[in-house]
Amino acid sequence: MDACARAAACDRAWFANLDRDALLDAARARDEDGRSAFHRACATGARGRAIVALTLERVTMEHARELARGVDGGEWTPLHTSAALGEAETCGGLLAAGARTDARTPGGQTPGHYAASKGHASVLEKLACAEDVGWMTSEDATGATPLHRAAASGKLKAIDVLVDALSKGRVEVPKGALEARDKRGQTPLLSACESGQEEAAIRLAKHGANVEARDAEKRGIDELAPKLVSALRQIAAER
Repeated sequence: MDACARAAACDRAWFANLDRDALLDAARARDEDGRSAFHRACATGARGRAIVALTLERVTMEHARELARGVDGGEWTPLHTSAALGEAETCGGLLAAGARTDARTPGGQTPGHYAASKGHASVLEKLACAEDVGWMTSEDATGATPLHRAAASGKLKAIDVLVDALSKGRVEVPKGALEARDKRGQTPLLSACESGQEEAAIRLAKHGANVEARDAEKRGIDELAPKLVSALRQIAAER
Protein backbone atom coordinates (compact mmCIF):
# COMPACT_ATOMS: atom_id res chain seq x y z
CA MET A 1 0.00 0.00 0.00
CA ASP A 2 1.52 3.35 -1.04
CA ALA A 3 1.49 6.61 0.95
CA CYS A 4 -1.62 7.97 -0.78
CA ALA A 5 -3.54 4.79 -0.03
CA ARG A 6 -2.30 4.91 3.57
CA ALA A 7 -3.50 8.50 3.87
CA ALA A 8 -6.89 7.62 2.40
CA ALA A 9 -7.15 4.77 4.89
CA CYS A 10 -6.15 7.14 7.72
CA ASP A 11 -3.27 4.92 8.78
CA ARG A 12 -1.74 7.30 11.31
CA ALA A 13 0.46 4.62 12.85
CA TRP A 14 2.25 4.06 9.54
CA PHE A 15 3.00 7.77 9.14
CA ALA A 16 4.00 8.10 12.80
CA ASN A 17 6.68 5.40 12.39
CA LEU A 18 8.47 7.31 9.63
CA ASP A 19 11.42 9.57 10.34
CA ARG A 20 11.11 13.21 9.32
CA ASP A 21 12.64 12.84 5.86
CA ALA A 22 10.60 9.74 5.06
CA LEU A 23 7.47 11.44 6.39
CA LEU A 24 8.04 14.39 4.07
CA ASP A 25 8.56 12.07 1.10
CA ALA A 26 5.37 10.20 1.98
CA ALA A 27 3.37 13.39 2.38
CA ARG A 28 4.59 14.62 -1.02
CA ALA A 29 3.64 11.40 -2.84
CA ARG A 30 1.00 11.97 -5.54
CA ASP A 31 -1.91 9.88 -6.76
CA GLU A 32 -3.26 9.68 -10.30
CA ASP A 33 -5.23 12.90 -9.75
CA GLY A 34 -2.14 14.83 -8.76
CA ARG A 35 -3.26 14.97 -5.13
CA SER A 36 -0.56 14.55 -2.49
CA ALA A 37 -0.86 12.04 0.33
CA PHE A 38 -1.02 15.02 2.68
CA HIS A 39 -3.97 16.38 0.67
CA ARG A 40 -5.58 12.94 0.70
CA ALA A 41 -5.43 12.97 4.49
CA CYS A 42 -7.17 16.37 4.50
CA ALA A 43 -9.83 14.95 2.20
CA THR A 44 -10.79 12.28 4.73
CA GLY A 45 -12.08 14.97 7.09
CA ALA A 46 -12.11 14.23 10.80
CA ARG A 47 -10.54 10.81 10.25
CA GLY A 48 -7.43 12.35 8.74
CA ARG A 49 -6.88 15.16 11.24
CA ALA A 50 -4.25 13.26 13.18
CA ILE A 51 -2.14 12.60 10.07
CA VAL A 52 -2.36 16.24 9.01
CA ALA A 53 -1.44 17.50 12.47
CA LEU A 54 1.40 14.98 12.83
CA THR A 55 2.89 15.95 9.48
CA LEU A 56 2.70 19.70 10.06
CA GLU A 57 4.26 19.29 13.49
CA ARG A 58 7.20 17.14 12.41
CA VAL A 59 8.34 18.64 9.10
CA THR A 60 10.16 21.96 8.89
CA MET A 61 8.19 25.22 8.63
CA GLU A 62 9.31 25.58 5.02
CA HIS A 63 8.07 22.13 4.12
CA ALA A 64 4.84 22.61 6.06
CA ARG A 65 4.15 25.70 3.97
CA GLU A 66 4.92 23.76 0.80
CA LEU A 67 2.44 21.03 1.73
CA ALA A 68 -0.24 23.52 2.83
CA ARG A 69 0.01 25.43 -0.45
CA GLY A 70 0.24 22.45 -2.79
CA VAL A 71 -2.39 22.05 -5.50
CA ASP A 72 -3.86 18.91 -7.05
CA GLY A 73 -4.71 18.32 -10.69
CA GLY A 74 -7.91 20.32 -10.28
CA GLU A 75 -6.01 23.21 -8.67
CA TRP A 76 -7.56 22.60 -5.26
CA THR A 77 -5.38 23.21 -2.23
CA PRO A 78 -5.69 21.30 1.06
CA LEU A 79 -7.36 24.44 2.43
CA HIS A 80 -10.05 24.31 -0.27
CA THR A 81 -10.76 20.68 0.58
CA SER A 82 -10.79 21.18 4.35
CA ALA A 83 -12.94 24.31 4.06
CA ALA A 84 -15.47 22.50 1.88
CA LEU A 85 -15.64 19.68 4.43
CA GLY A 86 -16.11 22.06 7.36
CA GLU A 87 -12.88 20.97 9.03
CA ALA A 88 -12.19 24.09 11.09
CA GLU A 89 -9.43 22.47 13.17
CA THR A 90 -7.51 21.34 10.09
CA CYS A 91 -8.07 24.71 8.43
CA GLY A 92 -6.52 26.36 11.46
CA GLY A 93 -3.46 24.16 11.20
CA LEU A 94 -3.13 24.81 7.48
CA LEU A 95 -3.42 28.56 7.96
CA ALA A 96 -0.77 28.49 10.69
CA ALA A 97 1.49 26.62 8.25
CA GLY A 98 1.03 29.29 5.59
CA ALA A 99 -1.92 28.16 3.48
CA ARG A 100 -3.20 30.90 1.19
CA THR A 101 -6.74 32.15 1.69
CA ASP A 102 -6.67 33.70 -1.79
CA ALA A 103 -5.85 30.46 -3.63
CA ARG A 104 -8.31 29.90 -6.47
CA THR A 105 -9.71 26.97 -8.42
CA PRO A 106 -10.15 27.30 -12.21
CA GLY A 107 -13.65 28.61 -11.43
CA GLY A 108 -12.18 31.36 -9.30
CA GLN A 109 -13.39 29.99 -5.97
CA THR A 110 -11.37 30.57 -2.84
CA PRO A 111 -11.65 28.31 0.21
CA GLY A 112 -14.01 30.95 1.60
CA HIS A 113 -16.42 30.49 -1.31
CA TYR A 114 -16.76 26.78 -0.51
CA ALA A 115 -17.09 27.31 3.23
CA ALA A 116 -19.75 29.96 2.65
CA SER A 117 -21.82 27.94 0.18
CA LYS A 118 -21.85 24.97 2.53
CA GLY A 119 -22.56 27.05 5.62
CA HIS A 120 -19.39 26.17 7.52
CA ALA A 121 -19.41 29.16 9.85
CA SER A 122 -16.57 27.88 12.06
CA VAL A 123 -14.30 27.64 9.03
CA LEU A 124 -15.23 31.16 7.97
CA GLU A 125 -14.30 32.36 11.45
CA LYS A 126 -10.87 30.77 11.07
CA LEU A 127 -10.39 32.31 7.63
CA ALA A 128 -11.50 35.71 8.93
CA CYS A 129 -8.63 35.62 11.45
CA ALA A 130 -6.02 35.09 8.74
CA GLU A 131 -3.60 37.86 7.82
CA ASP A 132 -4.95 38.13 4.28
CA VAL A 133 -8.71 38.66 4.31
CA GLY A 134 -9.15 39.87 0.75
CA TRP A 135 -10.96 36.59 0.09
CA MET A 136 -14.05 38.06 1.80
CA THR A 137 -14.81 40.26 -1.19
CA SER A 138 -13.12 38.17 -3.90
CA GLU A 139 -15.21 37.25 -6.93
CA ASP A 140 -15.31 33.87 -8.60
CA ALA A 141 -15.74 33.34 -12.35
CA THR A 142 -19.43 34.25 -12.09
CA GLY A 143 -18.66 37.41 -10.14
CA ALA A 144 -20.03 35.92 -6.91
CA THR A 145 -18.43 36.71 -3.56
CA PRO A 146 -18.55 34.34 -0.57
CA LEU A 147 -21.53 36.36 0.68
CA HIS A 148 -23.35 35.69 -2.60
CA ARG A 149 -22.67 31.99 -2.12
CA ALA A 150 -23.93 31.94 1.45
CA ALA A 151 -27.03 33.90 0.43
CA ALA A 152 -27.89 31.66 -2.52
CA SER A 153 -27.54 28.58 -0.30
CA GLY A 154 -29.54 30.05 2.57
CA LYS A 155 -26.73 29.64 5.09
CA LEU A 156 -27.78 32.11 7.78
CA LYS A 157 -24.89 31.58 10.20
CA ALA A 158 -22.40 31.97 7.38
CA ILE A 159 -24.09 35.22 6.38
CA ASP A 160 -23.84 36.49 9.94
CA VAL A 161 -20.17 35.55 10.27
CA LEU A 162 -19.26 37.19 6.98
CA VAL A 163 -21.15 40.41 7.69
CA ASP A 164 -19.72 40.56 11.21
CA ALA A 165 -16.17 40.09 9.92
CA LEU A 166 -16.66 42.64 7.16
CA SER A 167 -17.99 45.20 9.62
CA LYS A 168 -14.94 45.02 11.87
CA GLY A 169 -12.72 46.98 9.54
CA ARG A 170 -11.11 43.97 7.89
CA VAL A 171 -12.48 45.14 4.57
CA GLU A 172 -12.61 48.85 3.84
CA VAL A 173 -16.24 49.30 2.84
CA PRO A 174 -18.62 46.77 4.46
CA LYS A 175 -21.59 48.29 2.65
CA GLY A 176 -19.86 47.52 -0.63
CA ALA A 177 -19.85 43.82 0.24
CA LEU A 178 -23.60 43.86 0.85
CA GLU A 179 -24.12 45.56 -2.51
CA ALA A 180 -21.48 43.67 -4.51
CA ARG A 181 -22.73 42.66 -7.95
CA ASP A 182 -22.09 39.38 -9.69
CA LYS A 183 -21.89 39.16 -13.49
CA ARG A 184 -25.67 39.16 -13.72
CA GLY A 185 -25.85 42.30 -11.66
CA GLN A 186 -27.25 40.57 -8.61
CA THR A 187 -26.47 41.53 -5.04
CA PRO A 188 -26.36 38.81 -2.37
CA LEU A 189 -29.93 39.74 -1.39
CA LEU A 190 -31.15 39.32 -4.97
CA SER A 191 -29.29 35.99 -5.21
CA ALA A 192 -31.12 34.82 -2.10
CA CYS A 193 -34.45 35.93 -3.54
CA GLU A 194 -33.90 34.19 -6.87
CA SER A 195 -32.84 31.00 -5.10
CA GLY A 196 -35.94 31.01 -2.93
CA GLN A 197 -33.93 31.53 0.24
CA GLU A 198 -36.44 33.75 2.02
CA GLU A 199 -34.82 33.69 5.46
CA ALA A 200 -31.47 34.61 3.93
CA ALA A 201 -33.03 37.57 2.10
CA ILE A 202 -34.65 38.78 5.32
CA ARG A 203 -31.37 38.35 7.23
CA LEU A 204 -29.48 40.40 4.64
CA ALA A 205 -32.12 43.12 4.74
CA LYS A 206 -31.73 43.27 8.52
CA HIS A 207 -27.99 43.62 8.02
CA GLY A 208 -28.61 46.67 5.86
CA ALA A 209 -28.77 45.36 2.30
CA ASN A 210 -30.56 47.56 -0.23
CA VAL A 211 -33.99 46.06 -0.84
CA GLU A 212 -34.56 48.24 -3.91
CA ALA A 213 -31.58 46.90 -5.87
CA ARG A 214 -32.20 45.57 -9.38
CA ASP A 215 -30.10 43.22 -11.47
CA ALA A 216 -28.90 43.55 -15.06
CA GLU A 217 -32.33 42.44 -16.29
CA LYS A 218 -34.00 45.12 -14.16
CA ARG A 219 -35.41 42.53 -11.78
CA GLY A 220 -35.80 43.37 -8.12
CA ILE A 221 -37.59 41.88 -5.14
CA ASP A 222 -40.97 42.47 -6.80
CA GLU A 223 -40.07 40.04 -9.57
CA LEU A 224 -37.77 37.64 -7.72
CA ALA A 225 -39.57 37.30 -4.38
CA PRO A 226 -43.06 38.81 -4.57
CA LYS A 227 -44.13 37.16 -1.31
CA LEU A 228 -41.34 38.96 0.54
CA VAL A 229 -41.84 42.46 -0.80
CA SER A 230 -43.88 43.75 2.13
CA ALA A 231 -41.60 42.22 4.78
CA LEU A 232 -38.39 43.41 3.14
CA ARG A 233 -39.62 46.95 2.66
CA GLN A 234 -40.87 47.05 6.25
CA ILE A 235 -37.43 46.02 7.47
CA ALA A 236 -35.82 48.72 5.35
CA ALA A 237 -38.27 51.34 6.62
CA GLU A 238 -37.45 50.48 10.24
CA ARG A 239 -33.68 50.78 9.83
